[in-house]
Amino acid sequence: MFNLNAKQKLKVAVVVLFASIVAYASVEGPEPGYTNAPNDLGNCTACHDHHLVDTGPGSVRINGLPAVYQPGQTYSFSVTTAQNSRIRYGFQLTALDQLGKRAGTLASVDNNTKVLSETGVGGRQYIEHTEGGTMSALPGSRTWQLRWTAPATDIGTVRFYVAGNATNNSGVQDDDDWIYTSSNLVDSPTTLVTLSLETRPDGLTLEAGSVFAIDWTTTNPSNIDNTELRYSTDDGATFPITNQILFTTDTSVTSYDWTIPNTPTSNARLRVKIGKKSGDAVEVVTAAFTIAGDGSSAPAPRITGAETSGKKLYVTGENFQMDAKVYLDGEKQKTANEDDFSHLLKCKKAGKKITPGVPVTLFVRNPDGTESAPFSFTKPVN
Repeated sequence: MFNLNAKQKLKVAVVVLFASIVAYASVEGPEPGYTNAPNDLGNCTACHDHHLVDTGPGSVRINGLPAVYQPGQTYSFSVTTAQNSRIRYGFQLTALDQLGKRAGTLASVDNNTKVLSETGVGGRQYIEHTEGGTMSALPGSRTWQLRWTAPATDIGTVRFYVAGNATNNSGVQDDDDWIYTSSNLVDSPTTLVTLSLETRPDGLTLEAGSVFAIDWTTTNPSNIDNTELRYSTDDGATFPITNQILFTTDTSVTSYDWTIPNTPTSNARLRVKIGKKSGDAVEVVTAAFTIAGDGSSAPAPRITGAETSGKKLYVTGENFQMDAKVYLDGEKQKTANEDDFSHLLKCKKAGKKITPGVPVTLFVRNPDGTESAPFSFTKPVN
């Protein structure tokens, strides 16, 4: 055992007392700078550090903000921290301009929230829960009502950052404290980017090799970072990079003559996506249309090898199309297309279906119906 003298005992008592005060004070909200915004001190994991942020089953959300603010106008909005089986909740929020400085004025609606007298880097303003505003009438979530007065002039986009916590009200740090973060962007009149697709292939049948003119219009090109066109062959479920039609940072480009690829499908969709300098994006996805093949046959897939790793089965080869499927002894397997999908397919659980030392037959079927020749594979015996 350790023997402490009177001075050492006093130091220990002070440390314990201070820790108790800090734990209790967190009920009244943290000090400024815990919204997870850039250059903030962090988020609420500083005092509730038993889980990685945003890994729990709950959330924190900002609701009711306008899509576009008008300078000097006051808006009502809310923050909700939610997680089932929790009974005490908290939050902290700030609003920042594109330089990370305070944007507008935050205000409380009632005594469930408070605006902190201290400000952070760039004159930031913070609003958070009060002690009386942490409890929820019904377990599951807590909502706070807030007000925000937009800046007196158009300062560009404003982003709101919020961190929230959901706890079991134990009063101590434990494994039942969860932390969540999110952010919302509000455009200004001069930064709002709108997108309109002027020509649409909706419901049409486009022949492979023909040309379809894609035309679109946007507003506020000074706030546009890039333009991207992609098409989908699975009714909009995916728009893979391999189906990219155009990518440009030239904001003057508002049309493109698309040569229709030989990828027959009755479930094609076109997506026009505009990336904004603020990091967000706006997009338009068309209704379904048909791509008719040109009559030429695509090369059939060919398997060149296979191997297992734990439960996984990897199949290598050539001419695999996106959404190609692996068949094991005639049974279709759940197949993932890797980054190099034309040469590598992965089946997450097929490996465990193969008995070591017993030959199995594999083949690959592409979405266009072409199949590989049968491939015999024997899993090694360890």
